[in-house]
Amino acid sequence: MAEERKSNDEEFSFVKEKIKKQPFYQTRRFRQLCYWLLVAALCGAVACFVFVKLQPFMERALGKEEKTEITIPRDDEPDEVTQEPIGETVVITEPQELELADYQKLYTKLKAVAGEVNKSLVTVTAASSDTDWFNETYESRREISGLLVGNNGVELLILTPYEPVKDASKLQVTFVDGKSQDAVLKNYDRVTDMAIVSVNLAAVDEGTMEVVKIADLGSSKSVKAGDSVIAVGSPAGFAGSLKFGNLVAPGHKTSVIDGEYRLLITDMERSDGGTGVLVNLDGQVIGLIEDTYLHASNERALTAYAISDMKAVIEHLSNSQDLVYMGIKGSQVTAEIAESQGIPTGVYVSDVEPDSPALNGGLQAGDVIIEISGKAVASVTEIQEMLLKFSKDQVIQVKVMRQGKEEYKEIACSVKLDVLK
Repeated sequence: MAEERKSNDEEFSFVKEKIKKQPFYQTRRFRQLCYWLLVAALCGAVACFVFVKLQPFMERALGKEEKTEITIPRDDEPDEVTQEPIGETVVITEPQELELADYQKLYTKLKAVAGEVNKSLVTVTAASSDTDWFNETYESRREISGLLVGNNGVELLILTPYEPVKDASKLQVTFVDGKSQDAVLKNYDRVTDMAIVSVNLAAVDEGTMEVVKIADLGSSKSVKAGDSVIAVGSPAGFAGSLKFGNLVAPGHKTSVIDGEYRLLITDMERSDGGTGVLVNLDGQVIGLIEDTYLHASNERALTAYAISDMKAVIEHLSNSQDLVYMGIKGSQVTAEIAESQGIPTGVYVSDVEPDSPALNGGLQAGDVIIEISGKAVASVTEIQEMLLKFSKDQVIQVKVMRQGKEEYKEIACSVKLDVLK
């Protein structure tokens, strides 16, 4: 019996064999984990590559770049002319005769300067709808030149005349490479008839951004009569026109509301509807073509605002800051005039605009402004600079000297500033 039991135990001894546990790295679960880790790594690599490539575009498209403030450096005073050391005198013994080829070379170089400036110019198309006598709707379009003056990281900012764009139902900007984008009116100044229109930076093609450039605003303080200038943009009334000429009167001042501006008068003929810029032979913008304040003695001369006087206005417009006004026209009363005419020094008010802050605040023609907000005033330019620091609806205290029956008396006026509509 014992032997039979032993025989049975030996027959089924395999049941007692120890079965080893399968290693973890050979399990199905481990293989699945490795598979998904590999898939996750591949997806992460692809996502990283796509993010790096699309990041610049997405930042532009979603407007993630912060808008930066536009700053236009002011001009320093003209440097004193330094005399070059005198070297040996060169005596020309044979006259040099100019050939037609020399003339052609000169104009080729002038056109090259204008071509470089064209990268900073655009054509602004202003479209507006109206109805005719038969109550049918029609669309009118006008093309003017605009000047690229800034890039705030979100928009391209373009300076252009205000009158043609103020009532436009649609604005479109065409760059030097021929590509066009929609634009919007951003800000304006009725005194100078200047405006800023903007184009969404994300909408501008990268190729276009490579060929355009922000305008180089030069200085008009040191220009002289006889200096050569080039009119670029639409000086003849249509886009792409070009004129060459000289300055004949670079320092003529014209009185405007609350200030004065210098005008650059040229020997070139003015064209109706002409717009654009005046540049020097270095390609720097020294004037903005205008037709609002024409010189009475020569209304057909092409005239431009001196750029040095316009930089503060351009900066304010570009940063969407209000350009407020009082509404007076005046002239400086110097010590000599005061002594000879028997009136106080300051700014003589020759005219007050109807329904203006100045008129509503009590200022009258014949007053002499001597102080604004506690600061003495000696010239119209000082008033112009002071107003750039104020904002709409701000109330300022204006002290004037007003002539009475026997003498001038000091009067205080409260003026609530506004934007000229």
